[in-house]
Amino acid sequence: MKAVILILVLILRTCVELSGQRTPCDDCYPRFAVKTNLLHDAALTPDLGIEVSLARRFSFSLEGVYAWWSNDSRHRYWRIRGGTFEFRTWFGEKREKRALTGHHVGIYGSIHDYDFEFGGKGWQSPNSTYGIGIGYGYAIPLNSRLNIDFGLKVGYSAGKLIKYRSQCDMYVCTERSYKRYVGLTGLEVTLVWFPGRGKKNLPDYGMYEL
Repeated sequence: MKAVILILVLILRTCVELSGQRTPCDDCYPRFAVKTNLLHDAALTPDLGIEVSLARRFSFSLEGVYAWWSNDSRHRYWRIRGGTFEFRTWFGEKREKRALTGHHVGIYGSIHDYDFEFGGKGWQSPNSTYGIGIGYGYAIPLNSRLNIDFGLKVGYSAGKLIKYRSQCDMYVCTERSYKRYVGLTGLEVTLVWFPGRGKKNLPDYGMYEL
């Protein structure tokens, strides 16, 4: 998780430095955005990501998620951490006028671990669970610096799974297995923000022209 956070910070720092530079063709310069999946946030699983637009047609996205809630007295745990990387291609007329807007498809990879317990029954990934697949989404503008992106992911995930239960103030393992899954792996309602001041890092192409 520390590596994911470090990569996010380095990418954001680089993008901020680049956005402040003057170039002969500002519209040719990459746009970058900070984003969060509102569905994860609503599930008390804070989510933060960065996406960089390249040549109006492509983008790469890095997203991290972390939650560590617990209520020991009632045997409730909600713990998950990990990250997802996705390379996207954008198509349609809207992507020609505004960065990270319109239809997109992508290929993603992910790594997470987790520990969920409710009512004395729990499910835990002691090591990492890996995933790979494809995503589709459609993004629309809210204002000059905000987009909302609706999307879904389907793919394959695999990892070790431990099922356990609480008994006599101890946790007892009831099953160990290696789980493989193919199907829907993610739903997204993502708020996308293009940080900057004035005309710096505006998502709309042509806004730099006087």
